[in-house]
Amino acid sequence: MVKLPDLAKDYIQKMIQRAGPGAKVLLVDSETKQYLSTVYTQSDVLKQEVFLVERIDNETVEKLMHMKAVCFLRPSYSSLRALSRHLRDPKFGEYHLFYTNSVRDSYLQDLAQADGQELVKQIHEYYVDYMVLDSHLFTVPSLEARGNAAGSGGEGHASSFLCAPYVDRQELLGDVDRTVEAIAALLLSLKVRKPCIRYQRSSDVAFQISESLYRLTYCQGEGLFATERGSIEPLVLILDRTSDPVTPLLTQWTYQAMVHDLLGIRNNRVDLTSKSILSKVPKDQSQVVLSSEQDEFFKKEMYNNYGDLGIEIKNLVDGFQEASKMNHNIQSIEDMQRFVENYPEFRSKQGNVSKHVTLMTELSRIVEEGNLMNASEIEQEIACNSSLRAGSIYNEVVDIIRDHKVKEDHKVKLAMIFAVRFEKDGETVSRLISELIDVGVPVRKTNLVREILDYGGQGKRDDDLFGGNKSFLSRASTAMKGLKGVDNVYTQHEPLIASIADQLLKGKLKEHDYPCHAQVPQVDAKQVKELIIFIAGGVTYEESKFIASMQQQYTNLKIFLGGNGVLNSNQFLSSMSARHRMSQH
Repeated sequence: MVKLPDLAKDYIQKMIQRAGPGAKVLLVDSETKQYLSTVYTQSDVLKQEVFLVERIDNETVEKLMHMKAVCFLRPSYSSLRALSRHLRDPKFGEYHLFYTNSVRDSYLQDLAQADGQELVKQIHEYYVDYMVLDSHLFTVPSLEARGNAAGSGGEGHASSFLCAPYVDRQELLGDVDRTVEAIAALLLSLKVRKPCIRYQRSSDVAFQISESLYRLTYCQGEGLFATERGSIEPLVLILDRTSDPVTPLLTQWTYQAMVHDLLGIRNNRVDLTSKSILSKVPKDQSQVVLSSEQDEFFKKEMYNNYGDLGIEIKNLVDGFQEASKMNHNIQSIEDMQRFVENYPEFRSKQGNVSKHVTLMTELSRIVEEGNLMNASEIEQEIACNSSLRAGSIYNEVVDIIRDHKVKEDHKVKLAMIFAVRFEKDGETVSRLISELIDVGVPVRKTNLVREILDYGGQGKRDDDLFGGNKSFLSRASTAMKGLKGVDNVYTQHEPLIASIADQLLKGKLKEHDYPCHAQVPQVDAKQVKELIIFIAGGVTYEESKFIASMQQQYTNLKIFLGGNGVLNSNQFLSSMSARHRMSQH
């Protein structure tokens, strides 16, 4: 089974090996530096005779003419300018160039002019123009995110797609191009044929991406794709976040999703230096890595729910204490030798235990202080109970809004979920907005309740998000499930992508709502070997969890999920605020 981190590591190893033996420096740009950090540890890089990793635009780097420069870059004009400066005033003896995507002829001509001393020894295109976050999960940085620091808890500036149609058209088209370059690079790194493309009919953004992907893969990149007869085209399905605006608003209760929702994960890293974090953080853990590739405990527990997680972390601590006692029981030279040999691993385990204890302590505090469990139970009831009426839950929603322990943003989120669910009951939604204003929520935040309807209301979605159009029999079975009780009341929600992917793979996804691009070959989804689902505007870790479990069901199929960053509720609220401001101009 192809895993994205393995592909990524393989590319980087090949780059370094192609430069030949000897001391090397790795030159990266703002994006490839992030890419490198998600798939390689510093010690992994050092093992490859790479003694320095530097930004290509760092003009203060010292001259080291005995070293070879391995340049891992996006084919952007900012990297061309920085590289041209290097070639005119070289800091290293040789330059070996590896680009993350196709390089234009005009770019190569400019490079040749700058390379008067003939220091460039080779140029290659390695297709890794996307961020690898997990074996099945990839993201595309938005144009604004490049060079910008992350906002509160997350992936930096949100995608312009979330602000359509009010965002500047050039910015939107720039993000369409960047998204398509990433999807095409993934297709090329998988070494597959030109794709079958399907898209969400109700979304202009999804149509633009599918159209641009068609032009790039069928018209411009004609010779790049595999052409073996007998192999089946991969399927790319382009969705828009508008199809499911509820999932990014829900409070999360599985480990990875919960950390992102309450603390923020950026490129598999959690920043623990924020003033909002009150737990005592060890000095060497101001930023911690949460990666299934680098942390066995996290790999095992990332989709586990909050209740079970507490028990598993206690077991982790107990196991470490047991190992610690053995290490302290040194009575002979052999014991001492064994301790010294195992010390690096012991230190590493100690750091890992400390990391998970710190995260769990902080999550517990936030849950307790914000009365999150009560609020989340109501969120889940609204999102999952298909026979619910607005009147029967309204008073409980108002109780949460009046609860002084619940933070403002959580009150607004709950009202937004209520509005999406009961959009037709406009009078009740208006009363709820008045309740928010009465408890002191500022108007700039209460505006978001109407904004979410403008963004992802019924007119913007193809699917019935809450199961109200199901047949009588399936409604009855849902009701029975409710009577029997679910595994966990806080994690009963299934994102819309779960049913879309399921229908797609059974060949039942409506052609009317998710048409195939008119100019590309249609494929039988039940026969497909590679499926890429892309959500314009951003994915969530809850959706990633469902795709991971689906991958286990379909062993002959490789499923990849991508989006413009991984959203948490903070970022989604910020994007809706930005969208509202744009709509007022």
